[in-house]
Amino acid sequence: MSVIDLQIAKSYLDIIHSADDVKLQLLLDGAEDEAAQFMNRSNLIEWDSDIEIDSDYLMPKSVVIGVMLLLQGNYQASVEEIDKLRKASETKLMPFRLSMGV
Repeated sequence: MSVIDLQIAKSYLDIIHSADDVKLQLLLDGAEDEAAQFMNRSNLIEWDSDIEIDSDYLMPKSVVIGVMLLLQGNYQASVEEIDKLRKASETKLMPFRLSMGV
């Protein structure tokens, strides 16, 4: 089950029907997992005490947007748009990566 509510994802993608809810939930779970892996985190719930989180999302808003960009790329983007969305997602997620080294 996702940290981000399915209704938030549907709102981001401008989806008003429920026909794709099962598919969207799977894609949202996958996008969250991919974001967590990119940031070298075990999940999207545990954050350092110095990182401000939004109580509505349990994570920084930039991370939510990064996940939504990955979801959009998997759900409704054309082949030409996918790479741009993934790069935009990495830009949003990069400040939250752990163990980057020096």
